[in-house]
Amino acid sequence: MKVTAKRPYTSPMKQPLLAVFLGVLLAQVPSVSADPTCRGVEVRFTPQGIPPKNGREELRPQIAVWIEKQNGSFLTDLFVTRSIGMLGLGNRPGNAWLKSDFRWPYGRRPQSLPVWAHHRGKSYGYVMMGGKCSPSCPPDFQGSPSDDDNTVAYHGPVSSTENYYCSPSGWRIQKMNGVDVVSCASAFYGSKGYYAAGKNSVYPPRADLSTTGGNDSPDVKRFATDNDVAAISGATPAIGKLIDPIRWFADSLVPDDDYVLFVEVGIEGDFNAYWPTGRAMAEPHAEWDHLGKDPYGQPSIVYKVPFRLDKSGRIATTTDYAGYGDFKGESGKLNAPDNTISMSGGSGGDRLALNTDENGSWRVKVAVTPCDPSMCEMPQTPSKVQFSDITDTTFRLDFQVPTGAPASEYRVRYQSTGPITAENFSRALPAPSANLGPPGSKVGTQIIGLLPKTKYYLAVQPISRCGVAGPILNAEIDTSSANFTTLTGCFIATAAFGSELEPEVNLLRRFRDRYLMTNPLGQALVGSYYTMSPGIALLVAQHEPVKQLVRDTLRPVARALHVATDL
Repeated sequence: MKVTAKRPYTSPMKQPLLAVFLGVLLAQVPSVSADPTCRGVEVRFTPQGIPPKNGREELRPQIAVWIEKQNGSFLTDLFVTRSIGMLGLGNRPGNAWLKSDFRWPYGRRPQSLPVWAHHRGKSYGYVMMGGKCSPSCPPDFQGSPSDDDNTVAYHGPVSSTENYYCSPSGWRIQKMNGVDVVSCASAFYGSKGYYAAGKNSVYPPRADLSTTGGNDSPDVKRFATDNDVAAISGATPAIGKLIDPIRWFADSLVPDDDYVLFVEVGIEGDFNAYWPTGRAMAEPHAEWDHLGKDPYGQPSIVYKVPFRLDKSGRIATTTDYAGYGDFKGESGKLNAPDNTISMSGGSGGDRLALNTDENGSWRVKVAVTPCDPSMCEMPQTPSKVQFSDITDTTFRLDFQVPTGAPASEYRVRYQSTGPITAENFSRALPAPSANLGPPGSKVGTQIIGLLPKTKYYLAVQPISRCGVAGPILNAEIDTSSANFTTLTGCFIATAAFGSELEPEVNLLRRFRDRYLMTNPLGQALVGSYYTMSPGIALLVAQHEPVKQLVRDTLRPVARALHVATDL
């Protein structure tokens, strides 16, 4: 494990005349904290999720927070969860009907936060799956770059190694034959997409791709530059816990006036009797029914809090949701509340919990305060990085709180593609902010969902109450080897069809797991296959006629298995 720390360079002032000169010069520079017009806005709420069920992981919400003028025009973004703001969930390759799973790699989600996305008034390139299915593909999978979003297979020629998303797995169980199918067991190789000509999206593309593979579209290099919300993106707040305040500070360009704060919350798979699974959005390819979960369910829920921006120190709250978004995300329409939306169990209008304090009961609270000069002092960099509880997919990061100007937040970001600097900090993945503590104390955060046996680069950035960022602290760490086996192993079939996501490969893999691995004879046959198949697979992959022969042989076998079993 290697840990490094970088602090701002300082040099003692030896020359008295120079010191006097600099003192006079600096006195002429207005301080940020001296701005008499500065007003602060703090937002609090408690997100709720849908508890785990039938082996499925907990359903966590996507959240956006923003401010509009009283006339409905957009003013500013305050916060958006990283799946939307950083990882391009609303604008990525794949049809919106494609199912979801833990780090599912494909399928745009325009229904996630449509009110926020449309109200911003921004437009981006429309990301579609790259490549074209070859003539050897099954007829219902053949197509061109204009319609190949309907399949997650056959994109090998335009794919590259993935640094975040994983190969899809079945959501109904967390373990299959003792194998963890929820975590990212191995690296994924997939299409990053391209900008479709003449089409636009109201959602930003992903911004975490600092480098691209040789098979990526040239458009991929533009994604991070085009994404304008990565800097305010953060990890999904802890479920059932009052969030640390989301802060925004208005300068002289923003007049005292009445404004409206919005919080939009979406959860995939939040079903009820009116918004059941599917909702007339049937899976177009039955072969994929076992993969992932239905992404639809109750639409996004929006909370509104009108507030007055001035120096009076006002508090504004709301207990009720204001409406819900477009089910398909095709517009920014806010539908009025009705009895189709649930109001309990973290579902529907209960996606933000009801809190009670000295300000009464509320789901969203907005506090407006004048800026204090002490809020804007540059916070000092923390020190003494420590790692603990290191596994293949998680670790805990701790560091020491410095003396001097305090921070109101320690932002933590990480990536596997290289060191994090002040210039690329906003493009790295946001982790949960570290907790706070007095000077000299040890504080930190837990980082989960990592890839095994991977070097990660980290950066901790202290932030003052009025948003002044201090110098970052850098560190790096290697995760351990995975404690689980590969999920695939269908080497020959994968080599022949070009993708482990191809329907025939999925059928063969499911037959292996359900019928062969459950008895000694089948286990022996699988063991023999694993011994011989890698070399054969290499031969198959290098010769197209051999690949075609294997495909022609396996297709009728897969169809027969599909008919004869419950696969």
